[in-house]
Amino acid sequence: MVNFGFILVPLYIYPLPGAWDPLFQAAKAYPNVTFQAVINPDTGPGGGNCPDASYINATSHLNAIPNIKTLAYVHTAARFDCGPSHDWICPCTQPLSALRTNITKYQNWNVRGKCTTSDVHIDGIFFDEAPSDASNATYMRNATAFAKSTLTRGTTVLFNSGQAVDKTYWSIADYINVFEDTMAVYDSADIGALDGQGVYHAQTTMIIHDYTSDASVLQRDVKTILSSRHDAMAGLYVTDLSIYSKFPTNWLQLVGDMQTVVNANKAGM
Repeated sequence: MVNFGFILVPLYIYPLPGAWDPLFQAAKAYPNVTFQAVINPDTGPGGGNCPDASYINATSHLNAIPNIKTLAYVHTAARFDCGPSHDWICPCTQPLSALRTNITKYQNWNVRGKCTTSDVHIDGIFFDEAPSDASNATYMRNATAFAKSTLTRGTTVLFNSGQAVDKTYWSIADYINVFEDTMAVYDSADIGALDGQGVYHAQTTMIIHDYTSDASVLQRDVKTILSSRHDAMAGLYVTDLSIYSKFPTNWLQLVGDMQTVVNANKAGM
């Protein structure tokens, strides 16, 4: 299936009644836009073997909408004392056994009768705190292989590194999020350095938060990043907030701008 662009949604919102409605409504109103929604019950699947009733209801609703794909959050870090000031995230310090346990929990959500009879399958794994240097390639290769061999309804794997990565990782992950920062940092970033000067553009995603520009600039940025005329990246999320626990106020505009670009990409324009 050709990807013409998707919105990568960090859906870190507890699904109280109505809380995920902006996503449900946007997906139905803009059927040509694909949404990759990252669900994150408790920095992973949580301590229990099954999701609670709220997550069951909301996730089954996600899975009933064909242009929404569900990615499950798994983090790789167990320590946050790296770097010169000893306050950086330490990627790949979580034992691989813990990642396997979390991936298996997500897979077992949808075993009929184990947690629910509703469709709460997941379509892939979102590995947060993914590394950028090649020293952890074996760890990420093993984690990815386990995810792809364990999941039965979808095998998409997305690494969230938030920065440029060693080229080794492009052959392991399906997608890599290479930017997660503010609009101010985006405006001064060397975007070509993030996707290998366009070599890996079709696997690349970006997340821009604290976005303060007006509607015309957002439209321009979505087109610049995702248009097939510009070595289109695969996915994007833009929010005017600094948190992911609420939908941005520019949400509907982002989705509308995305549909415009996706339609143009499909038409070869």
